[in-house]
Amino acid sequence: MYRTRRIFWPLVLIAVGVLLLVDQLSNGAFDAGAFIGRWWPLLLVGLGLLVLFEAAWPAGTPADVPVAVDLAGAQGGEVRIDFGAGHLEIGPAGAGRLVDGTLGGGGRVETAGSGRVRLRADPSDWWVGRWPGGRGFRWRVGLSREVPISLRVDTGASENLLDLSALRVVDLELHTGASETRIVLPQAAGSTAVRIEAGAASVRLRVPPGVAARIAGGMALGAAHVDERRFPRSGAGWASPEWATATNRVDVSFQGGVGGITVE
Repeated sequence: MYRTRRIFWPLVLIAVGVLLLVDQLSNGAFDAGAFIGRWWPLLLVGLGLLVLFEAAWPAGTPADVPVAVDLAGAQGGEVRIDFGAGHLEIGPAGAGRLVDGTLGGGGRVETAGSGRVRLRADPSDWWVGRWPGGRGFRWRVGLSREVPISLRVDTGASENLLDLSALRVVDLELHTGASETRIVLPQAAGSTAVRIEAGAASVRLRVPPGVAARIAGGMALGAAHVDERRFPRSGAGWASPEWATATNRVDVSFQGGVGGITVE
């Protein structure tokens, strides 16, 4: 059934285009504006029937896509995740894998040389999670704990859980819109740089015990809540007292619009 949803608006655009073309070619014998102005309620009727039809006979969803990319000797990884609406979960991969997991609701797996992987929401499945009743994409992604990882995540209206505690993520870049994101930062990755750009979003960062942190940034219309017992005020931001000498540490910079960020 989901094909019906995908062709409805293209058919509407084609019909309007045909009417306008006939108007141009008829030398005034046919007035497309008057025709559309009189009959446009039929568009609402058609859309209502389509929604009713698919409520009675729910649409199918694209098949889940398995992910299994071997390390294949790579000494590090660059992973980018372009996610749409829905639920995203990131954790550790199985032994010998650079990336594994399941892209629930569809997606694409692209590789570009040793250690470079990109996971993308399939443009042909743009409607997943946006149509009434849609659950959105449901991705579970595992990343290698055996090599250093550079990770970029771009999300839309989504709920995201990034458990990086057992991973060696040395660089994390997050761009997120209207979302709720929880991130557990690496426990033993050495030095990790974290950059966050958030729109109307709630972001919660958990720094594991024994990991030092330096935090800087602000929200346009929101608030930053930092556990100042662990990360006292330092200049324009916050920092662990042992930051300069810590073996494992994270350097967090964030910029947000409406919402809030919590660091604990």
